[in-house]
Amino acid sequence: MTQYLRDIYDAVVTALKGMGITGKHLARKPVTLQYPDERWVLPERFKGFIYNDTHRCDACLRCAKVCPVDCIYIETVGKGKDRFMHRYAVDYNKCIWCGLCTIECPTNACQHSHDYDHAVYRRDRLVYEFVDPKHPVPCHKERRLEMGYYVPNAEAERAKLAARKEAARKKAEQEKPEAGGKDDAPAGGAPDGETKGE
Repeated sequence: MTQYLRDIYDAVVTALKGMGITGKHLARKPVTLQYPDERWVLPERFKGFIYNDTHRCDACLRCAKVCPVDCIYIETVGKGKDRFMHRYAVDYNKCIWCGLCTIECPTNACQHSHDYDHAVYRRDRLVYEFVDPKHPVPCHKERRLEMGYYVPNAEAERAKLAARKEAARKKAEQEKPEAGGKDDAPAGGAPDGETKGE
């Protein structure tokens, strides 16, 4: 009989505790957001989908090499100054959000975004292309400076490029008189004061 009354007491006390907690929240402002019309403000270091700023990217391939699941695809065409990036794609079906690509990127082009909602019906739509093949991205430092793309320490690099061009121009000017003097010399002619047959 004592145990029976004890059980009734515990049940009533437990119910009152639960109702007390519920009652406290009745007077509070609700925290539920009407998703997707309303969304939480994400922290600054939130790791969302990988984003590549192609204006800063120079196709160094570091992100693709360090990726443990090979979800970054980079395709370039040409060599030297004529090397251009025609494709930069991320396969979010494979990405594990490890962040190694963002750490390795020397130009901070590859970063985590605050984007996290990519609900799609087809998996191939989760392969995101960041470069338009009709407008490839230059890879060489000098070409990027000429076309207005991002280069680390751009002002210093522009000064170096201008100095190299000026040195090349002066060298070309110095070579012109020498080449002209050689052309003015008579081909096969005898020196002054000498005549053939003497």
